[in-house]
Amino acid sequence: MKKTIVLLMICYISNTYSQERFTSLNAVLEYASKNSLTLQGNSIRYNQAKKRKLAAIVGILDPLGGGNLSAINNSKLPVTLFPDVSNPGVYNETKFGKKYNTSFEQNISVKLLNLEGWENLRLAKINLDLTNSNSQITIKELQENIANNYFNIVSLQIQKKSALQNQTVADTLYQIALNKYNLSLVKQQDVNDSKANFLNTKENVNQIEYLIQQNYLSLKNLCDIPEEEEIVIENNNPDFVQIFNPNVLENTLNLDNAILKEKYALRNFEQTKNYTLPNISFIFNQSSQRYSDPFKVFGGTWYKSSYIGLNFSFSLPINAGNMAKKFNAKYEYELTQKATKQARIKSTLNVRNLENEYNKNKSQYQSNNEIYILRKDTYEKNKRLYISGQQSLDQTLNSFNAMVNAEYNLISSKINIHLIEARIDINNKIR
Repeated sequence: MKKTIVLLMICYISNTYSQERFTSLNAVLEYASKNSLTLQGNSIRYNQAKKRKLAAIVGILDPLGGGNLSAINNSKLPVTLFPDVSNPGVYNETKFGKKYNTSFEQNISVKLLNLEGWENLRLAKINLDLTNSNSQITIKELQENIANNYFNIVSLQIQKKSALQNQTVADTLYQIALNKYNLSLVKQQDVNDSKANFLNTKENVNQIEYLIQQNYLSLKNLCDIPEEEEIVIENNNPDFVQIFNPNVLENTLNLDNAILKEKYALRNFEQTKNYTLPNISFIFNQSSQRYSDPFKVFGGTWYKSSYIGLNFSFSLPINAGNMAKKFNAKYEYELTQKATKQARIKSTLNVRNLENEYNKNKSQYQSNNEIYILRKDTYEKNKRLYISGQQSLDQTLNSFNAMVNAEYNLISSKINIHLIEARIDINNKIR
């Protein structure tokens, strides 16, 4: 019985608790590519654009047609007045028609000349390409945001590990000061200052943990991971930094997107010009009517009629609605031309920006690495001097805090190298 209960509890826990463990940025990106609702929305929008293109193809002919069946009971037949030839000024009342009238009508209309329809098809084709371009930009931006969040977590995890070690060091300093105070070698101020330093390092661990959890929530939000599902980031080798000259390729996603928007705006402008151009349609109509005094479901005589022809239609150029659309489309096209020029400039500058940012982080890392080594050496020497009574606690604590800050700066610059490498990799892949 006990074994059964244990097994049921294990099954329950396994069904209600799940955990995603990621050991690299690529693992997170792969998960997001499969589960992101944002990316799934991109797929839906692309399918929607494909259907719009199909509708535009049908819209060139724009076939219209249908049928109509009616059964009418003329409760009162209309009266027509005819002049009486024999009696001038006198009119005779005459009723036309029969009490029951059944009719069936069919009609078809197909456009033979539809310039606006062809423009709609061109717009639909550009919109399909534009939808795909927007999707690629969304993927790139999502991956960049995930990379930022991922390396924030990695950086904070390393900082937490360092903070725990620093907490132990601060506790050692506090114990040294307390022992020296018990031996009447230092004042109470040394004990207070060393204890305050220990409490600060202890609280620093708590604050870092809060920041880690906050970044986990942000990562869940980006990847559309449910709140109840736990995720764990375990970077295998965050301390390894490889310095190299980055090969940054020009990413033309935004430029291509701007060009497509300009093409779309141009076609839309051209379409507004076609509002006043004529449409020519083939039309066909066929109808059958039956008249009777007693109502009949079947039987009776049906009188048929039909016609075929061409329908010519156009809109007057002087129309407030059409004029407004034309002016709006014109200025929208001019704005997209400016946006394309701006995107072309940014496309080339972005390469220089990524290269410069990598070199900046590389220089910062190398400098911070040397500074940390110096700060650590200074602290170790001050600690030995304080233990031997040759150094004040203030100088020792100052060198300790300087070492801690230098270590945090080194960690941040180290992770920034990994982050800029990830951004360059995303830039080179999704372009």
